[in-house]
Amino acid sequence: MENNVKSLPTLLDEMVDFIVKFEEIPFLDLVQYVWRRELPLSSVPDPCDTDTLRYALKACILERMAEIWSQPPKNTVIAAPAWCQYVPAVQEQFSVIAPEFAHFWQGEACSPIFKKRNIIAPENFMFFL
Repeated sequence: MENNVKSLPTLLDEMVDFIVKFEEIPFLDLVQYVWRRELPLSSVPDPCDTDTLRYALKACILERMAEIWSQPPKNTVIAAPAWCQYVPAVQEQFSVIAPEFAHFWQGEACSPIFKKRNIIAPENFMFFL
């Protein structure tokens, strides 16, 4: 790996940091970074994160990236790491939308990937191209 290319586990930590601070633009910049460098999603080791929200967000991010990469116009068959399917839902519901903007999203469909872990995200969350 080149010295200037970050590892996917490190990027996931940074992505989660941005999500919990409701900083969507730098988060999406990292999603694009992963896409452009074709980093292998399926090989990300289980982080076994003891923070249940962070663990759930990491699984959701990886599953959502795999879903997006596999759809048109990208059409690249990508799988999320197997460990993602075993990550449970969080007890307390979390929304990736900042509370002050939640009213803009009322009534919008939620992403099933995030919803299954009790995380609210718009259906097209992370879709950038």
